[in-house]
Amino acid sequence: MIKKILTLKSKQRIYVVLAVLACMSCSENDIDLAETNVDNSLQVLNNRILNSNEISVSANGDDGNIPENTLDGNLNTRWSSKGRTGKYITYDLGDVKKIDAIRIAWYKGNERKTYFQVAVGNTTSSFTTILNRKTTGSSGSTSNLEYYELPDTDGKLLRIRGFGNTSNDWNSISEVEIITTEANGTVTAIKVPAKIEAENFSDQKGTSTENTSDSGGGLNVGYIDTGDYLEYEIDVPTTKDYNFEFRVASLNKTIRLDVLSNGNKLADISKETTNGWQNWITTKKTIRLNQGKQTLRLLATDGGWNINWLEIKESQGTTNPPSGDSPAAVLGGLKNWKLNGYSGTLKLGDSNNGLTYVDNTPNLATFSNPDWFYTDGTWTYFKAHTGNPTSSGSGNPRSELRELTANGSDNIYWNGTTSKEHRMIWKVKVDHLPQSGKVCFGQIHDRTDKFDDVIRVQCQGDPFQNSGEITLRINGYVTEVLEGGGKSVGTIQIGQELYYELTYQNSVVKLYELNSSGSRVKTIFTSKKAEAKENYFKAGCYLQSVKGKKSQGTNDFGLVGIKELKVFH
Repeated sequence: MIKKILTLKSKQRIYVVLAVLACMSCSENDIDLAETNVDNSLQVLNNRILNSNEISVSANGDDGNIPENTLDGNLNTRWSSKGRTGKYITYDLGDVKKIDAIRIAWYKGNERKTYFQVAVGNTTSSFTTILNRKTTGSSGSTSNLEYYELPDTDGKLLRIRGFGNTSNDWNSISEVEIITTEANGTVTAIKVPAKIEAENFSDQKGTSTENTSDSGGGLNVGYIDTGDYLEYEIDVPTTKDYNFEFRVASLNKTIRLDVLSNGNKLADISKETTNGWQNWITTKKTIRLNQGKQTLRLLATDGGWNINWLEIKESQGTTNPPSGDSPAAVLGGLKNWKLNGYSGTLKLGDSNNGLTYVDNTPNLATFSNPDWFYTDGTWTYFKAHTGNPTSSGSGNPRSELRELTANGSDNIYWNGTTSKEHRMIWKVKVDHLPQSGKVCFGQIHDRTDKFDDVIRVQCQGDPFQNSGEITLRINGYVTEVLEGGGKSVGTIQIGQELYYELTYQNSVVKLYELNSSGSRVKTIFTSKKAEAKENYFKAGCYLQSVKGKKSQGTNDFGLVGIKELKVFH
């Protein structure tokens, strides 16, 4: 039987769940508000699976509906005992724990109130009543689990005493969860690789569970609307690509969700409808995870689908996504681009980190390398470590695309001083910063030394930052020369998907923010006139302010993801 530990930031509570919640089917009521009187926004994932033999349950009577039924994860079974004089059911937790709260699902709880008390003790002769609902009773509005806050009390035994209900003398309980606070506040996460049942979330918004007809039975999570989410705490042993599998179903909607870690978007999932709430399929995605404990969030970007489980598996030694797409293929083939990257084997601390700079990576259509150019099937990632080699004209390492002619046969140079508008649009995110806290992810470059970087679209944050807010900056000739220094133009979030358009026309450079349909919604920057006539676009990960510096370790890198990249002339 599955039990869960959940932690609240506000009190470092750890929930030991002694039963699995089984909710009603999609045709029945949504999850009841009586469960939500705890501020779920404060919950942080902390899951653990306990063996059922760690606890025991007994009662001073039953009618054949035995006390063990309250721990079987099934709302369709129950313990029942008749009497208004204190019929009771007792849970032995194995050792003394600090009991914090309890959830109880009452049989026919949506039709009647049940009168009860909760008592805690270390022996059967030392019970103290800590919750008295002998006269007020349960809510009478739900047959799902109801949450009851308890005064923090140390005890080995917990007893629920029943005093009948508003309809008759019966005491009937379908399920129980006992919530305790672990004395040392230890946070236990799910170690990857692992299969995670969807209902074993630590926190959620807007969802509910129901019985599933998928193989293996049990519960699935449903009632999912746009903006709803599920969270799970995971512990990742090594930074690398992992194969994710999602068991999903929908009646008539495309299944759409984002996968985030500590608030940073890692991937998006899109799968066509399965034409039935219980018509299950497994969809796969290769996603790169960083080492360490983290909160994994599944965020619904559209509603109308169910999920039964997700599984995180070891990669089988390939950096390509399950579909076989290469990083270049994810970005449309990159026929009119070349990759400034590396060759060799990354050895941090060696001269040039063991690498050789490569101006034009061979076989770009199929090339992939987990240390500087790879994909998760949605994003193509550009990674550069401090201390990597670079071109003779720059001391800053880069894994970066340089625009070519349309057929890819030669370098391109176009004139930004004419009335013809030259445009680059790209969907981009910055996931990690190097020791300098600075990364450029898009630019217009000129062939001449006078203009060099006409504009660099870059960001600035803290050394090694991989979450939170950073500053969006405009650098290069249009600010450093024409305005006397680089210019801050707003803030963005690490991991945030950005949709930008960079243009050059009539000697003026502009940066626009685009909406999801690609329309301009905001002008972020407009330059003074710059007469550069031999230009080309660049996009990727170009470190800043690390010239001549050595790597400070495995965390000293810039990481940029791009999922769409187009130029127009």
